[in-house]
Amino acid sequence: MAYGKFEFNGSGLGFFWLFIWTTVLSIVTLGLSFPWTASATMRWVMGNTTIDGKQLCFKGTGMGFFGNWLLIIILTFVTIGIYTPWGACRITRWAINNTYYAEAGDVEA
Repeated sequence: MAYGKFEFNGSGLGFFWLFIWTTVLSIVTLGLSFPWTASATMRWVMGNTTIDGKQLCFKGTGMGFFGNWLLIIILTFVTIGIYTPWGACRITRWAINNTYYAEAGDVEA
């Protein structure tokens, strides 16, 4: 049986500003900043999420994701889009593998 209380405390205004600057950055860099903007988004989501009162923390980086992202782009292009579901799973796996319970010093006051 499932248990645990999940809580999300993010605000629309906070996400709006994140969306604006990540979109502008993506446009200016022609999409090359995606690994960094995805990391920033995950950091914001996890920083606003608790499980049973325990804060989550995302420790992934754009540079750490860049190789996976490049492989996903190449395989999706070569397979004419067929690799897309596997690429989405790789992105999700990367996000989950870089999510932890926050420890002292991980949470900004």
